Amino acid sequence: MHMLIRVLVPAADATEAVGAARFALDRLIGIGEGASTAFDYYKTLDESTARYRDHPRYGGLDPAHRLSSATGEQLLDDAIEAQATWFIETVATLHEKLDRLEPADVMDDVDLARYDCYRLGQFAGPSVWIYDEHGAGLRSRSAVDRYVEDRDSDSLWVVPTDVHY
Repeated sequence: MHMLIRVLVPAADATEAVGAARFALDRLIGIGEGASTAFDYYKTLDESTARYRDHPRYGGLDPAHRLSSATGEQLLDDAIEAQATWFIETVATLHEKLDRLEPADVMDDVDLARYDCYRLGQFAGPSVWIYDEHGAGLRSRSAVDRYVEDRDSDSLWVVPTDVHY
């Protein structure tokens, strides 16, 4: 499956932003110290084979956008909204499952209840849409807000990236 994630990075220009994002993305596919295998592979939008590069919904996005730009803000807001919607829906579904299942059923992963718990607790992977320059997942609006507040927002860039999991 493919998804479009966002990597928030401090940088002087778009080229530097994509380079910084690639460092984080390499860590998310298992390259480098402290790496995970949250995704199988990635393509930044400066690569001609990136699935979302010319996607109608995204209208030929550039590889990086200043967070202070309208497009940068929209990309980040869309990701925050999608992540929150997914989380709320998954919590509701899990709640229903827990109401009707016995603990032994949850332990045996009946109706994927235990898997839902795992996905809700993930720090990286398909349940997280936004990452920082180190590949750490920013799992909530408050985490994103803290990240932005702790940095010079004029130097922050949003790098949309096509990932496969």
